[in-house]
Amino acid sequence: MNKMFKLGVTALVAVSFGGVTTTTADAATWHKGLPKIIRHKMYRTKFNHKYGYLDYDWYKGTKSVLTTHRPQSGAALTISNTKYKKVGKTYVVKGVDKLATARNKYSGHPSKAYGYYRIRKVSQKKIKIAEGKKAQGSKYVTVQRFYHYPKVNGHAWK
Repeated sequence: MNKMFKLGVTALVAVSFGGVTTTTADAATWHKGLPKIIRHKMYRTKFNHKYGYLDYDWYKGTKSVLTTHRPQSGAALTISNTKYKKVGKTYVVKGVDKLATARNKYSGHPSKAYGYYRIRKVSQKKIKIAEGKKAQGSKYVTVQRFYHYPKVNGHAWK
């Protein structure tokens, strides 16, 4: 009975200390820069010859800048000073939108504008990317990694 009493007390102490200790994991931590799947890489959409010319979008990531370039529109959309967090299988990237910030400055609102992207890894060479913070934003577009700009009439088309 003495053994049973000691065993009971030991079990009670172990359970009570185990129940008191709580671990908190903060999964929504913002990390500085860009996630590794897009950092120092370039991705592009499929080529589209719908209107008689070569049309595509490409994305370039550096350490803390994500650039979206659409050759037909001319202006590159850039977010800098980026931060990211992982939510499930999706990376949410937040940064200062330079074009919108400049627009705010000239319209009399000196505040910074922030841009958001959602990124999902599909495979080693493909990701899905969408603009906006929430799922109600734009749809995901599948993009593939590339190493050299495509050539049109012998010239690299950036």
